[in-house]
Amino acid sequence: TALSCSALNAEELRRESGIEILLEALSRCVAVLTASSRPEDMAVQVCGHICRCYSVAAQFEECREKIIELPNIIRDLCHILYYGKGLPKTAALAVQCVSSFAVDFFLQTHLFHAGVLWHLLVHLFNYDYTLEESGVQASQDTNQQEVANSLAKLSLVAVSRLGGYAPMPGTPDAPQTNGMDGTPPENPTVRKSLAAMLTPYISRKLGLGSPAEVLKLLNSNSENPYLIWNNATRAELLEFLEGQQEGNIKRGENDKSFGANFVFDDHGKELIVGEIFVRVYNEQPSFPLEFPKAFAASLLDYVGSQAQYLHTLLAMSHSNKVESQQHAERLNFAEMALEALRNVIKNNPGSESECIGHFKLLFSLLRVHGAGRVQQLVLEVVNTVTSNQECVSNIADSLVLSNLLLLLHSLPSSRQIVLETLHALTSNTKIVKEAMAKGALIYLLDLFCNCTHPQVRTQTAELFSKMTSDKLVGPKVRLTLMRFLPGVFMDAMRDNAEAAVQIFEGTHENPELIWNDTSREKVSTTVREMMLEHFKQQKDNPDVSWKLPEDFTVEYGSGQGELEVGGVFLRIFIAQPGWVLRKPREFLVSLLETLSELLEKNNPNGEALETITTAAVCLFSTHSHLADQVPPLGHLPRVLAALNHKNNTVPKSSIRLIHVLSENELCVRSMASLETIGPLMAGMRVRADMAGLACEALNRMFQKEQTELVAQALRVELVPYLLRLLEGIGLETLENPSATKAQIVKALKSMTRSLQYGEQVNEILAKSSVWSAFKDQKHDLFISESQTAGYLTGPGVAGYLTAGTGTTVLSSVPPPVDNNVGDQG
Repeated sequence: TALSCSALNAEELRRESGIEILLEALSRCVAVLTASSRPEDMAVQVCGHICRCYSVAAQFEECREKIIELPNIIRDLCHILYYGKGLPKTAALAVQCVSSFAVDFFLQTHLFHAGVLWHLLVHLFNYDYTLEESGVQASQDTNQQEVANSLAKLSLVAVSRLGGYAPMPGTPDAPQTNGMDGTPPENPTVRKSLAAMLTPYISRKLGLGSPAEVLKLLNSNSENPYLIWNNATRAELLEFLEGQQEGNIKRGENDKSFGANFVFDDHGKELIVGEIFVRVYNEQPSFPLEFPKAFAASLLDYVGSQAQYLHTLLAMSHSNKVESQQHAERLNFAEMALEALRNVIKNNPGSESECIGHFKLLFSLLRVHGAGRVQQLVLEVVNTVTSNQECVSNIADSLVLSNLLLLLHSLPSSRQIVLETLHALTSNTKIVKEAMAKGALIYLLDLFCNCTHPQVRTQTAELFSKMTSDKLVGPKVRLTLMRFLPGVFMDAMRDNAEAAVQIFEGTHENPELIWNDTSREKVSTTVREMMLEHFKQQKDNPDVSWKLPEDFTVEYGSGQGELEVGGVFLRIFIAQPGWVLRKPREFLVSLLETLSELLEKNNPNGEALETITTAAVCLFSTHSHLADQVPPLGHLPRVLAALNHKNNTVPKSSIRLIHVLSENELCVRSMASLETIGPLMAGMRVRADMAGLACEALNRMFQKEQTELVAQALRVELVPYLLRLLEGIGLETLENPSATKAQIVKALKSMTRSLQYGEQVNEILAKSSVWSAFKDQKHDLFISESQTAGYLTGPGVAGYLTAGTGTTVLSSVPPPVDNNVGDQG
């Protein structure tokens, strides 16, 4: 029956009932096929020719409708394919016939239900890619492997067309079809079976790769996140396929799901999420993924599906052995999924945005106390996403911070990563606010004071520093911390976190910090107790907030009974005036304000006034540049007004202050514009013991050539007053009036040097008999070290003044400086 058809002949064939006649012939021939049939047998030849006829006929819709009505055609094709091992060329014709039929959805489905896949898929595993890659030209007539390779390629194209995958490029012998009908429709049922038997990864390649590429993949070993494929999986699939072939041909039986429910033993034990083998992916995290975002989303869904289970699991006891083994596996799978989520976010920038909307879920897993690995992995995920500001905002909106804070106490092994995460999150003001409300400070203070890990303590200090620098909430954070620790610590944390820890551990007594074992112990214990109490409440109720009682402060003992102004202990500052102050301007402002207020009181505390005045004198003596800031602060008029105070301790303070400020150009200029000389005279009258100091001040002022001051002096008759003092009138109470007189002479001489008023002064002096006695004396001899020291009452200051001159001079050796480090006192 040698029929060589042209397309139109096939159409005629249908009209003449040829399709039925051919089927009759086909069925008779197929019936005599056996495993020992040979290619030259008449029946085998007939089968081949009829397959060719049907291939061409299937291009016509009417012919296809006729073929659909005759299901035995498809049954017979399956038989030819079954015996194809011995008759590969005939089988190839049958495979092409299947490819032709695949343009029709109904024919695809009939072929599928007839079990054609079993026969086609078996051929794929007889392929040898080494022959293909060797480049040796082999003829199908002489080389059996070449025939097998050709049949494997044709079978692959047929399988691909049955599933309705786009036609594969570069496939020789692909059935020629005319026009639109050539593209096979998509067939979801067939695709489902192919995905199960060939794996989703390889079945997706059917429409993409070349046949040689796919066949090589099927016949070699792979283990990557998409594919675990090896000799065992191939053997398992072939065993299944051959069993199905037998059942299909001998008994007409097929697997109920036609392979869609087939599961490889190796794959059944694996966690597969979004078609990816999670174990393998975690071993090869840098493997390039096709759709990393989709994988991240699938992992989040999987973790979400396990969350409730994890929470219950830890509440249950593991009594049943088998049950606890299942639990262990589920817990392990949840850990693997979280690890994969961390890996996909780390290795695929952009995929972290998939977490947006899932932070309530992720943070809830931080509460799975007892599953430390789960908590650690969630932390790593959260820590990785903090580089994305959208994620940080979403975390802020989710209000989930308390779950993170609990871990600072409950999961010591993860403290560093929690601190790192908080450091990144606190760039968002909303989170700093929530951290404050949920008690972050008490957990962090506990770590800073009581933790034994130096790195954790340093990180905590850095985090405090970041939180206090927040524009909106920072000041509140600082104030709260200052109720536990001296302010020095906050500044040290900002400048050098490590040093802050060292200061905490040391013992200090310096102008800015009095700190010892007792104070440290007191703060540490208070903080620990408060933290444990808050932790207990928060563990049961994540919404609980933390608030300090209004009047709360830690009485750490140190610094009690000390006079403290602007964060500086005055007693110690007077003893160490060379101390490098952290905030000299703030200290200056507080000191002058406190002093001015005392000067204006009717009965100021004499001891406090003395100490504060001495501190101010020390401050301007050692930090002379600070005096520049006094005039704009507006305290000079108040200091001058105090010279007329009824309480005679007050003018003494004023004179001491004016004396030290008279060294400064700007202060003198400012005093020249105020009424200065009159009040100073009034002060000298009340406190003769201060006359020497006052005159030294006058001397310095006049030396700065402030004409206005000399004019004031003439106006208030200072010269006659000073001359009377020279005569001894008013100095009767002094033990050693000569030193005072020496200063008076210097002051008078400096006035005579005034360009504008010097003459007037000289005229007054010329009339004085006492002046002629004093004017030529060398007065330095009268000014002794101890006497100068007397003007600067206050312990320890004298040591910084050198003897022999009328002005106070700073020692050339700087005082010892404790750099806030270590345990030096």
